Amino acid sequence: TEGGFHDKAVVSTQSTGGQNGSGKSAILMALVIGLGGKSSATNRAPNMTEFIKQGSTWGQVAITICNSNVHQDAWEFDKYGNIVIVERKITKKASFYKLKNSEGKVISSLKKDLTLLLDNYNIQVNNPVSILNQEMSKRFLASTDPSDKYKFFMKSTHLEQMILDYQQVNEKLGMIQHTIKKKEQSVPDVKNQVRHLQAQYNEITELRDLGQKVVKLKDELIWRKVKDIEEEMNPILQNLSKITDSLPVVQEKIAKEQERYNEAEAIVKAIEKETTQEMEKYASLESDQASLKQVAQAKKRLLWSCQEEKKKLGRTIKEIESDRARCLARIKEIQETNKARDLESEKENREAQLQELKTKRDEYTARMTTTTANMEELERKLSNLNEEVSTLRGDIDQHEAEMRKHSDRMRTQQEAKKNRVRVFGSFMPDLLKRVEDAHGQGRFHQKPRGPFGLHIKVRDPKWATVVEMAIGSSMCNFVVNDSHDRSILQELFRSCCQSQRDWPNLVMMRFREDYYDVSSQKPQSNYPTLYDMLDINDNMISNALVESFRIEQCLLIESSEAARKLIVGHAPRNVFQAWTLSGDDVRERGTYFNDISKINTLFFQDDPTGMIWELKRKIYGLQVTLQQQNKTAAERELGIVQRQYTTEQSTQQTLKKQLNSIRSSIIELDNVEDAPLLDATAMESEVQDYTQQLQIQQEKLEAQSEKQQQYQAEYDEASRIHAESIERDSSITNKLEELKMKLHEGQRNSTKRHDILEMVKKKKKALMDEKKKLDREKKDKESEIGQAQSMAAQRCERVNSRRSAKDLEQHIQNMERRIQQGTRSNVNVEDISRRYHEAKTKYEDIKDSVSKMKSFSKQLEKTLTARQERYFKFRKEICIRLKYFFVMNLSQRGYTGKLDVDHEKRHLSMQLNVDTSGASTDTHDVRTLSGGERSFSTVCFICSLWNIMESPFRCLDEFDVFMDLYNRRITMNLLMEHASQTPRQRQYILFTPQDMSTFSKKFKNIKILQLAAPERQETNA
Repeated sequence: TEGGFHDKAVVSTQSTGGQNGSGKSAILMALVIGLGGKSSATNRAPNMTEFIKQGSTWGQVAITICNSNVHQDAWEFDKYGNIVIVERKITKKASFYKLKNSEGKVISSLKKDLTLLLDNYNIQVNNPVSILNQEMSKRFLASTDPSDKYKFFMKSTHLEQMILDYQQVNEKLGMIQHTIKKKEQSVPDVKNQVRHLQAQYNEITELRDLGQKVVKLKDELIWRKVKDIEEEMNPILQNLSKITDSLPVVQEKIAKEQERYNEAEAIVKAIEKETTQEMEKYASLESDQASLKQVAQAKKRLLWSCQEEKKKLGRTIKEIESDRARCLARIKEIQETNKARDLESEKENREAQLQELKTKRDEYTARMTTTTANMEELERKLSNLNEEVSTLRGDIDQHEAEMRKHSDRMRTQQEAKKNRVRVFGSFMPDLLKRVEDAHGQGRFHQKPRGPFGLHIKVRDPKWATVVEMAIGSSMCNFVVNDSHDRSILQELFRSCCQSQRDWPNLVMMRFREDYYDVSSQKPQSNYPTLYDMLDINDNMISNALVESFRIEQCLLIESSEAARKLIVGHAPRNVFQAWTLSGDDVRERGTYFNDISKINTLFFQDDPTGMIWELKRKIYGLQVTLQQQNKTAAERELGIVQRQYTTEQSTQQTLKKQLNSIRSSIIELDNVEDAPLLDATAMESEVQDYTQQLQIQQEKLEAQSEKQQQYQAEYDEASRIHAESIERDSSITNKLEELKMKLHEGQRNSTKRHDILEMVKKKKKALMDEKKKLDREKKDKESEIGQAQSMAAQRCERVNSRRSAKDLEQHIQNMERRIQQGTRSNVNVEDISRRYHEAKTKYEDIKDSVSKMKSFSKQLEKTLTARQERYFKFRKEICIRLKYFFVMNLSQRGYTGKLDVDHEKRHLSMQLNVDTSGASTDTHDVRTLSGGERSFSTVCFICSLWNIMESPFRCLDEFDVFMDLYNRRITMNLLMEHASQTPRQRQYILFTPQDMSTFSKKFKNIKILQLAAPERQETNA
C-alpha cells in the first residue's frame, strides 16, 4: 500500500524504544487516527491530509483489537469472531472506515459502529489517561501549575464533560420556560377572539327564535293595554302600577350596586395578590444581593491576579531583552576584535587566562546557586508574612468595628435605662416634643402615631427576641394620615436628626377609629399568631403592621421541625409564614435559618441592665483580643525580609552579569584555540535562544492581556448586575408603599358599596310589602274589569308583564327591524359556527400545552438537581480514591505526601516528603523539588488516575525525558509493577528513546520493540 505513516507497523508490545525520529510518535498517532481521533488530538498537523506521505495520494491505518468470547464484553462475537480489524483510509478529500472480522470480511463501513465498538471497550483516544502523546507529556511533566493538573484531572475523569452536559440541560430548561412564557402571553388574545366569535354565534342563534318572541310580545302588549285600562279605571290599580313600575328600577339598582361591590372586591383581591407577589420578589432580591456581591468580589480578585501575572511577564521580557542586547554587543565586539587581532601576542597568555576564567566561573556558579536558594526561601517567607499581615489587618478591622458597634449599643441602653424613648434613637425625645407642639399649633390634619415600638408589648417574654427579628425593623417607624402630614413630619426629622440616614421610615394610610377586623384573615390553627402575641395600644399602628407584615397570618411555633412539617410545600390557608423559638423563618418555599444567639433584644426589654453588662463583657473581650494581636511585629519582620530579598536579588543580578561575561570570555578563548579568529557562532545561537524566549514570553503576555480583558468584562458585568439588583430592590419598596395606599382605598370603597347595597335591598323589601297590601284590595275590584279581560282572552290567555305598552311596542319594532336586517345581511351561520369551535379548540389546546410543559419543566428541574447532587458525591469519591492511590504509589520509593484538591479555585497541588530516612515529616510543594522528583511525583499521579479509570490500554510517549537515571529507574519500576498487578486484559504501551534492555530481565511480561534508526541525509553546511 501507499502508506502515509509507515510501510508496515504492528504494535503488540509493552515498550517501544528507538532514537529520535525513528517513528515512535508516529505509531501513537496511528492509534489515535485509526480509532477515529481528530488531527488536532495529535498536536502534529492541522488536518488529516498532512499525514499522507509525501508523493502519495492516500494513507491507511489498520488496528487489530482482541475480541475474545471468554469475556462478557466481547463486541458482536457472532459477526466478528476473536478479533476486530479497524481500518481507516485517508485521501486528499475525505477519510473512510472499515470494520472487518477475523477472516478479513468487511462487516461495517459506518463511523457510528466504530463509536459503539469504542464505547463497548471504553476506549477514549482523546482522554490523556488512555493516550498521553509527546507534546502533552512534555507540557504536563514540566508544568507545576496546580490549575493545569486540575484541568488534567477533570478531563481524565470525564467530570468536565459532566459539567458541560448539566450546563446544556440548564440552557434547554431556560428555553422551555421562555416558550411557556410566550404561550401564556398569547392566551388573552385567543381568549378574546373566542369571546368575540361566541357573541356572534349567540347572536345568530337568537335570530332563529325572534319570530316566536315577537308573537309572544304582541300577546303581552294586548294584556299590557288591558292592565293600563285597569289602572285608569281603578285608583287601586294605579297605585299598584306605580309599585310595579318601581320594582324593576329598584331591582336594576340592586344589580348595579351588586356589580360595583363585586368590582370593588375584585380590585381589593387583585391588589392583595400583587402585594404578595411584590413581597416575595423583595425577599428573593434581598437573598440574591449578597450572592451577587460575592460574585463581583471574586471576579475582582481574578482581575487583580491576572494583572500581577502580567507585570511579572513584563519584567521577564525586560530581562531577556537585556541579555539579548548584551550578546549582540558581544558579537559586535568579537567581529571588531577579529579585524585588528595580534595572534602571536595572544597565544602566549591564552592557557593561563582560560584556566583563571574557569576557576572564576565555578566560584560564581556556586555563589549563584546559593543566592537562588536564599531567594526562594525568602520568597516563601514573604508569601507567608504577607498572608499573615493581611489576615491580622482584616481581624483587627473587624474587631474594632464590632467594638464600636457594641459601644454604641451600650450607650443607647444606658440612655434607655433613664428614658425608654431613647432606645428608638437619641433624637427621639426631642422629636416627640416637636410633634406635640406642631399638633397643638394645628399643623397636622391628624397627629402622627409612633414610634411603633413605644406602643407595643410582647405578651410572652420568651418570644421577645423572635418578635424583634420579625418586625424589629419597623419599631422606629411613624404612621401618617396623608402626604401633607408626611411633609410636616419630614421637616421635623430634618431639624432633629443629624443625617437623613437616621430618619425613621414613614407609613402613609388614612386614619380610622377602629382596629382592622382580621378574624376572616387569621388561620384556623392551634398555634398563636404574631398578632395574638402583641399587645398594641394604638389602632393605626396595629393596622399598619397588619398591612406591612401580615402579622395576623404569621404563626409562632416553638419547634422548627413542626413548623416545616406544617408549612413547607403545602402552607395552610391564610398562613404566610411561621417563626420558631430558634429564630428560623419558615415559609412555603423553604426555610431561612437564623443564628438567634447573635441577636440581642433591643426594643422589648423590661430592664436593660442585663444587656448593658453583656455588652461590657463583649467590649472587654474585644479589647483583650486587640492587645494580643501584634500587627506591628509582623509588619516589621515583613520589612526586614523584603530588604533581604532586595539585597539577594541585586546580588543575583550582579553575579548573573559577571557569570555571563566569564562564560563569553571562555567561549571566546576556546574558539581562539581552535581557529586563528574568534568565533561568534555560540553567541549568535544564544541570541537566537533569547529571541525565541522573548517571542514565547510575548505570546504569554498577549494571552494574559486577553485574559485580563475577559476578567475585566466579567467583573464589569457582575458589578452591573449587582447595581441593577439594588435598583430593583428600591423600585419594589416604592411600589409596595403605593400598593398599600391603593389597598386601603380599595377596602374603604368596598365597605361603602356594601352599605349602599344593603340600603337598596331594604327599599325593595318595603315596596314588596306595600304591593301585597294593594293585592288584597285588588281582589275586591276584579269583578269590575271582567269585560276588558274577556276581550283580551279572545286572542290569548292572560300574560303578566312588568313593562309598559310603549316599551313593548318599541321592543317589538326593534326586534322586527333586527329580523329584517339579519335576513338581508346573508351571514353564513355555518362559517361562524366553524370559526367559533376552531378558536375554542385552539384556546383549549394552548392551555393544555402550557400545563404539560410546566409539569415537564418542573420534573426536569427536579431531576437536574438530583443529578447534580449525585455528581458532587461522585466527585468526592473519585478524589478520595485518587488521594489513596497517590500515597500508595509514592511509598514505592519511600516517599510520603498528599494531594490537595480545591474545586472552588480549580487547583490540584501535590505535597511530598522526599526524606526516606524518616528524620523529617514536613511535606513540600513539588515546585521546590528537583526535576526528576517532580517527574516521579507526576508519574505517580498518572498511575493513580489509571487505578480509578478503566481503559483497555494506556499509552505514554517520552514520559521520562526530564528524569535522571535514578528517578527514571524508580519510575519505570513503578510503571512495570503497576502493569504487572493489573488484569492481563489491559495493555500498557510505553514510548521512550532510552535503553529498556535492563527491565526485560526483571519483568517477565514485558516486550520491547526497538525501532530502527532513522535514515537521514547529511548535507554540507
